[in-house]
Amino acid sequence: GSDPVADEFQNFINNDMTEINANYEAMKEEVAKWEGFETPDEFVDSLNNVVIPNINSSIELLGAINLETEEVIAIKEKYRAVLLAYKDGYGEMLQGFRSGDEDKVESGSEKVETAVSLLDDYNAALEALAEEKGLSVEY
Repeated sequence: GSDPVADEFQNFINNDMTEINANYEAMKEEVAKWEGFETPDEFVDSLNNVVIPNINSSIELLGAINLETEEVIAIKEKYRAVLLAYKDGYGEMLQGFRSGDEDKVESGSEKVETAVSLLDDYNAALEALAEEKGLSVEY
C-alpha cells in the first residue's frame, strides 16, 4: 500500500531539497576560497555578496515547501535550524570583519561550527527515516 510519509519524504529529498542542496554546495565552494583571502574586505565581499544571500535564498526556498506529515516536517525544521545557525554565524562574522572586531569574527565562527553539527543531526534524521521506510538517501 501507499505510505504517505515515505512518499512525502522521497519527494522532499528528490525534489524539494534539490535547489537548497545546490545552494549549500555553492556556499561550501565560496567558503573554500577564504583560505586565499588576505584582507577583511575580501571576507566582507564574500559574505555580503555570496554567502549570506545564498543562505537567505535557501531559507526562502525551504519556507515555500509545504508538507503534511509530521515526520517530514520535523526533518524540514532540522534543516531550518541549520540555515538559521549559518545565517547567525556568518552574519556575526560579517559584522566582525566590517568593524575589525576579531572576537566577533571568532564567536561567529563558533556559531558556524554549531551549524555544522546541526547539519550532522539533520543528516542522521534523514538516514534514520530512510532506514525506517526502506529507502536509500543520496546527499
